[in-house]
Amino acid sequence: MLQRIQTLLLLVVAVAMASVTVLPIWEKNSALLNEKVVLTAFNLEHWKENACISTASTAAIGILAIIAVSIAIFSITQYKKRVLQMTLGLINSILIAVTLGITFYEVFKVGVPMFEPEAQGNYGAGFVAAVVSMLANMIANRFIRRDEMLVKSSDRMR
Repeated sequence: MLQRIQTLLLLVVAVAMASVTVLPIWEKNSALLNEKVVLTAFNLEHWKENACISTASTAAIGILAIIAVSIAIFSITQYKKRVLQMTLGLINSILIAVTLGITFYEVFKVGVPMFEPEAQGNYGAGFVAAVVSMLANMIANRFIRRDEMLVKSSDRMR
């Protein structure tokens, strides 16, 4: 049953959340002040004139992303237990939402006020990957629920 659409969607979730850990999530540049702030899954770095002047740990984002990858991969192997798969999908949705929430906090409360608060910065591929994983996880849950309802309706007909 590994060829089901929800398996492919859960694989997309795993790959996208794994890419969150290695790709930049957000950055803000100022050519005038020669400053740059970069948010990754594990660090928020403030650069000035090609020298890192401060680093703050954002390991919570990276840890939650790694846990989400693990849950998605484990969920793929649980294709015979659809109720467990739906529960794992719910937990994964919550983890991804918390990851996005922490990301927004780091961007708007820590990163943006560092310099030129009127400039918002740009979201990177890591942020897009997190959003894609959230959508893929929600769609996978729909397909898992549809399969469970189909099995229940066929059991009633017997």
